[in-house]
Amino acid sequence: MISIEMFPAGNGDTILLGLDDTYILIDGGYTSTYRDHLKPRLAELSRAGKRLSKFVVTHIDADHITGAMSFIEENGNARNPAIIPIDEVWFNSYRHLQFKEKEHGTLEKEPPQLGPRAKKSIEADAGDSYVSFDQGSSLGSLLLQNEYAWNTSFNGKAVKTDAPTPLKMGDEVLFTILGPTTDALDKLGDDWRKSLMKLYDGKINDDSFFDDAFEGMTLAAHQAETNKKLTSTEKLVAGGRDWIQAESILWKTEDSSLPNGSSITFLIEYKGKKITFPGDAIPSHVLPLIKNNFEEGGKPFSVDVLKVAHHGAWPNNNPELFDHIQAQYYLISTNGFRHRHPHLSTLASIIQSNGNPSQKNIVFNYRQRNRFQHIDIEEIKNKYNFKCFWPDVDEFGQGKDGYYLLTI
Repeated sequence: MISIEMFPAGNGDTILLGLDDTYILIDGGYTSTYRDHLKPRLAELSRAGKRLSKFVVTHIDADHITGAMSFIEENGNARNPAIIPIDEVWFNSYRHLQFKEKEHGTLEKEPPQLGPRAKKSIEADAGDSYVSFDQGSSLGSLLLQNEYAWNTSFNGKAVKTDAPTPLKMGDEVLFTILGPTTDALDKLGDDWRKSLMKLYDGKINDDSFFDDAFEGMTLAAHQAETNKKLTSTEKLVAGGRDWIQAESILWKTEDSSLPNGSSITFLIEYKGKKITFPGDAIPSHVLPLIKNNFEEGGKPFSVDVLKVAHHGAWPNNNPELFDHIQAQYYLISTNGFRHRHPHLSTLASIIQSNGNPSQKNIVFNYRQRNRFQHIDIEEIKNKYNFKCFWPDVDEFGQGKDGYYLLTI
C-alpha cells in the first residue's frame, strides 16, 4: 500500500510518503509543524521499528526548512537518534553550489576576515516565530555536526541533473531526479555570492558560515516577497457562478525566483505507481523534461499522483504543463492565508487540462472554508468532471484541518 500524509504546515509543505514499510519525508514545514504534528508521527513510526529511508528538503524557504532544522536538531546525532533513524538526507546548501570554483581550484584557502556585520544574526519571519541564523544554526551545520549521511547517493555533491537520472532504492523503489539543473544552481550560487559580498566586509570562506549566511539571506528574501495577485473571481465561487470559465485566462508570468528554481524535483515509482514531487519548481525547467523524456506517442505522461508545484501558485503552473502530465490525484498543500494559494486559475487549468477527458481529483489538506466553501457545487463539478477531497473538518472548522491521508 502507498500512503501520502500531508501535515498542517500553514502555507508550507510537510509530506510523509509510505511505500509499505519504506518511509520518505519531504520537507519540514515550520517549527510548529514539526513540534505539534510531525514529531508525534515520527515517534510512532520509530516505536514500531521503522526508519526514514530519505529525508528530502527540496529548497531553502522558511515554509519548507525551519521545521527540518528543528527536527534534525532535536533528533541529534545520526548514530544515536533521539526520535527516528534517517538513512540519508537530500539537501543542497551553499557548499554544493560552488561548481566553477571547485572545477578551477579557486576556492579561498585562508580564513576570512569578517567585518562587524558578518557577526550579526540574520532573521527571517517563519510565520509563527522568528528564527535566528547565527553561525552553527543552519540546517547544513546541523547535518554536519550530527554526522548525517548527506547527499551520499550523489557522492556528497549537489542533488542535481541535466537529464532525468534514475536512482534505485532497494529492489522496488525507483527515484528519477528531474531537477534542479547545474545552471539553476549556478545562478543561485552566483546571485547569492554577489549579495553576500555587498553585505559583508571582506571575504567569507568557511563552509559552515557560508551555509548559515546563505540559508539566512535566502529565507529573509523569500519572506519579503508578497503575492499581489488578487483573484476577484473568488467572489464568483461564493456566488455559485462558473468560476472555472472565468479563470480561463492567458498564462503570462513565470516565477523567476532563483531559490524556487533550485528545488529538488523527482518522480518515484513503486509497484507500478508513479508519484511526482516538483517542490516549488519553475515550469520552463520541468516541461521540456516531460516532453522529451516521458511522453510516448503524443500522449501526456501519466502519473498516479502529482504534488502541485508551489502550493498551486499561478506563476509555477503553466497550463501547458498540465496538458503534458496527467494525474489521477493532484495534491495541494497550503492554508492559503499568506499568499491566497492555490490560485483559482491554477485549479481551472488542472480541471480543463488536456481537453478534460478524465475526472480530475484535487486533494486539499486545508479546508480554506472562507475561500472555497462553495467550490463543491455539484452543477460545476458535473459540468467539468472533477472532484475535491477535503480534510475531516466540520462547518465550524473543527477537526483535522491541515492533515490529509491519501492511500492508493
